[in-house]
Amino acid sequence: MPEPQYVPTNPEAPDTIDFQRGLSVPPPRTFQEFIGQERIKQYLQVAIKGASLRRAPLGHILICGRHGLGKATLARVITSEINVAIPKITSCTALSRPAELISMLTNMQRNDILLIDEIDRIPAVVGEYLYPAMLNCTIDVVMGSGTHANSLHMEIQPFTLIGTTTRKEKMAPELLSCFSAIESMKDYTVEELAAIARRFAKLLEFGLDEGAASHIAHAADGTPLSVLRCLRHARDLAVLRNPSGTVSTEVAVEALKMLLPSDNANSSVRGREAIPSAVRREVWRRDGGKCAQFGGRENLEYDHIIPVSKGGSNTARNIELLCEKCNRAKRDLIQ
Repeated sequence: MPEPQYVPTNPEAPDTIDFQRGLSVPPPRTFQEFIGQERIKQYLQVAIKGASLRRAPLGHILICGRHGLGKATLARVITSEINVAIPKITSCTALSRPAELISMLTNMQRNDILLIDEIDRIPAVVGEYLYPAMLNCTIDVVMGSGTHANSLHMEIQPFTLIGTTTRKEKMAPELLSCFSAIESMKDYTVEELAAIARRFAKLLEFGLDEGAASHIAHAADGTPLSVLRCLRHARDLAVLRNPSGTVSTEVAVEALKMLLPSDNANSSVRGREAIPSAVRREVWRRDGGKCAQFGGRENLEYDHIIPVSKGGSNTARNIELLCEKCNRAKRDLIQ
């Protein structure tokens, strides 16, 4: 199958599509490589096969779920699975002006894919042009103003839009109605997280005991992103503890104690009270989806300002978004 072309809308903007970005872990490219989310994968496989047999573009798809579940990674897998001749993927984190959207849509060829991350951030004025494009493959552009205004009706090529969002409830009903499928990703099971840990270890070329994979899976917060964070720290410790660099069960337990200082020796993140979804959404909205300290948008984590072990609460007032680097620096300072 031909590799899809990736055309960024802003070459200088950070790529927010792959949740493994910058961590030297190749993302999965097929449904077989993508671990978990079995129901969604089965539906998508049927939809893709049906579109291929009809020789029609795949219907528009919205992928929902909290940060770290791999929404954008799954979106990229969809583009790799679509059997069309070298699809072009246009990706952007937000569209602020109608002209930006119109330019992309009018330059797309039949069966091209428009991939929009954080689609809930699209302004209403941009959405007004997106709705008819998704439903009817048409765009009506008003040229000029006042008595000299003219409406230009344009037809565009059939395309597929794949959007991702952490805030489905913030999206306009008109936009939601344009999607053929709206899929919500769920937290991964412990077994799936352990399999993801083993896949990461294989790709990063170091040994990982079954017991270590299980401990890391239990310590993760239900997302592949948290598995990778735990696994990287365990790998760093393993290099110091033994020449082979294999992450044993003992090394994993010790690493998790360092990474999760508020947990005791026999507990895990899953044993603590989870941050409510409503609180996560409020923190994300308040902090603008970026690190509260330096404004970065990569590898974000929800961090308690006052640790729960020291009396802190699971409220938005006590939680902020931090990038992984800032969060680790904070932990080092506390320790």
